[in-house]
Amino acid sequence: MIALFVLKLAAGISLMWLLMPRREVADGFFRIQMLVVLGLTVLLVLAVEPAALTGFGRSAVTAASERELATAATGAEWLRKLAFAAAAVAWPAHIFWKLGRRTPGTLSIWIISLSLTAALVVQAVTAARPAPLWLQLLADVGSATVLGATLTAMLLGHWYLTTPTMSLQPLRWFCPVLAVAALVRLAATLAGIAEIDLQTLDLIRWLWLSLRVLGGVLGPLLAAILVRSILQYRNTQSATGVLFAILILVFMGEMSAALLERDFGLPL
Repeated sequence: MIALFVLKLAAGISLMWLLMPRREVADGFFRIQMLVVLGLTVLLVLAVEPAALTGFGRSAVTAASERELATAATGAEWLRKLAFAAAAVAWPAHIFWKLGRRTPGTLSIWIISLSLTAALVVQAVTAARPAPLWLQLLADVGSATVLGATLTAMLLGHWYLTTPTMSLQPLRWFCPVLAVAALVRLAATLAGIAEIDLQTLDLIRWLWLSLRVLGGVLGPLLAAILVRSILQYRNTQSATGVLFAILILVFMGEMSAALLERDFGLPL
């Protein structure tokens, strides 16, 4: 679960770099961001195992088939290679941004983003899950975008403490992105809920599902509205505080979703 969570987080962060208005953001921000993703991708290389891609929706006594194990082993190997490629690019990229070399820095963003997005697709295709592939991809992209948008926006908000003259447009840009990502993830969650019998849920799983919906879906949607309103008064510190609080809820929601996916094999 940890490896897949780290993958979604790293892929979401790199996707935000690729899409956000980078020209109005200080070079130093991307230098620190490269080091963040470097740490995440190294952790992913060390943590990913074939077991992370099997066991979804299975009882403790049901073993994966030989074909599923072989596919999971292949998927884990590709995840390691793609994560290693992203890490290998992130290290020199942080130097490019430190020196203000935006052209190679931007090229690095493209390579890292494409590598981690490909890794996200690989794990969806090779993991032994009963969920339809389209639903799994929709859920994973939604989760990655929510995680990446929340964390990147929160860190960008902190950057205004050191660069107060920076334009607010990049931070405002995250508000509609976060709202759309939350709605996409909500659609995937509702599709997953429709596939299970809610009467089979015990108290613990109801708590997980509540955390998933309230913290991981509705929380980011509320944050997008609040941050947009706060930024009308150019109060970046309050906006950053809201994003920090929502980030904790998003992490709790995604980990609850991982536990539910382990038990039911569906992206809830």
